[in-house]
Amino acid sequence: MVGVGLPTSPGGGGDSGENPGAGGESSSKTVSLTGNVQLLFDNGRFDTGELLTDAATIKSTRADGRPTSDTWTGTPPFTVEDLPAQTTVWLLVTPQTAGADAAVTLEPVVTGGANAKGFVTADLGVVRESTIDTIFDLLSVPLQRDTRAAQVVLLLRARGAGSGLTPRAGVTVKATSAGGISYGASGSYSDVATATDATGVAVLLNVPAGGWPGSLVSVQFSGAKSGGAEVRAIGGAVSLVTVVL
Repeated sequence: MVGVGLPTSPGGGGDSGENPGAGGESSSKTVSLTGNVQLLFDNGRFDTGELLTDAATIKSTRADGRPTSDTWTGTPPFTVEDLPAQTTVWLLVTPQTAGADAAVTLEPVVTGGANAKGFVTADLGVVRESTIDTIFDLLSVPLQRDTRAAQVVLLLRARGAGSGLTPRAGVTVKATSAGGISYGASGSYSDVATATDATGVAVLLNVPAGGWPGSLVSVQFSGAKSGGAEVRAIGGAVSLVTVVL
């Protein structure tokens, strides 16, 4: 499972994700993140994939505010060190192979639950360029993809039994800065739909954003669940963000 970041929702309808103080974890103020990089399947859900076989750079921000990075070689795992513990960090995966069907992808990860050695394990997802192109191709009102803007994939989730998450259907998404919004719809995508379907997927299109570390985008939710969130976006990248409502 990818899309593991669970940012807080200041609008009151969200959830900050896993309890970072739970369970016998390391008390260190910094942690190391380790895991795999997955190229996501084009299945309309953005939640599973296969190992990315190409090289990629993984960038984030250390606890002291300085940049940190590691190189994914196609052989697991990657390790990004000195991240702040018990918070949400954003990681940017930049594939290095020209012409590959892999977009620069930004994703949040919660750094709670570190083991006794200070390691947190989480896989990172890379969205396919062809998937984003398909979403634009299916728009009822033509909109050209702006390669300088961000595309933001929201995976709206509900807290299920235990600690499991399930897709949240029936949620309408509003983001004033987005050039358009497309929802997952019966295995495809639609800008005519007005709320999430059983996939819980909504995609903000052509969101203005700058370079690293990017810009915060305000998003509001209504319908089956109300609330809000601020998600990070970087120009030219795809943000992949799980929001628990």
